[in-house]
Amino acid sequence: MRFAAAMAALGPFEAPPRIAVAVSGGSDSLALTLLAARWAAARKGAVLALTVDHGLRDGSAEEARQVGTVLAGHGIAHRVLTIAVARPSGVQAAARAARYEALEQAAAEAGILHLLVGHTAQDQAETIRLRADRASGADGLAGMAPIVERRWVRLLRPLLGMRRSDLMATCRAAGAAWIDDPFNRDPRFARARLRLEGRAVLPTGVVAARRRRNARQAVVADRLARHVEVAAEGYAVADLRALVGAPGVGVA
Repeated sequence: MRFAAAMAALGPFEAPPRIAVAVSGGSDSLALTLLAARWAAARKGAVLALTVDHGLRDGSAEEARQVGTVLAGHGIAHRVLTIAVARPSGVQAAARAARYEALEQAAAEAGILHLLVGHTAQDQAETIRLRADRASGADGLAGMAPIVERRWVRLLRPLLGMRRSDLMATCRAAGAAWIDDPFNRDPRFARARLRLEGRAVLPTGVVAARRRRNARQAVVADRLARHVEVAAEGYAVADLRALVGAPGVGVA
């Protein structure tokens, strides 16, 4: 029920729904894939699971194959996306950017608008703490948004209100073995250090910052809905005088 409620908040979805899910094989993304498959099946929809193999670790190709085997046992379609990532000092950031590009392109090629990713409540707390350490502004302290309109897809995060322990329980109940990524415990990386130090606690001001961001987004969405007309040919006509003045809206 919690997952269905989370998905309802991320809609609307077409009928029947078709969604893509990013699955690394870890407990969070594996549980997300299982939950999404049940949700879609109950609505006569379908799920495509996508695993990105960066080739950054020995055995990553075999791990991707293992993920496919687990998902096949649950009747879930699976595809492995193999990409090459250079090894600069910011290897995690480079891998993340390449991963999202590959995932979005694969979803678009499959004709799927909705891409689910498995960020949890703990991930949200870590993200906000890292941004607070960098003196981020209100948008940064508001954390990861549950819905992000990307170039080709809607990036959706239905697990932001769920705990990792509950997701592990979901995997265990399904008999689905997950894979632990050693990068998650590598102190060379900021997020891993945060976990090891136990500092992933939400700083003060987070709720207020999130409310301010949500309020701004609501104003923008309302003005776009009332003052932008999308033509069947694919272009849009906007009343700029009505739009200017909304938070986050400007004219170049």
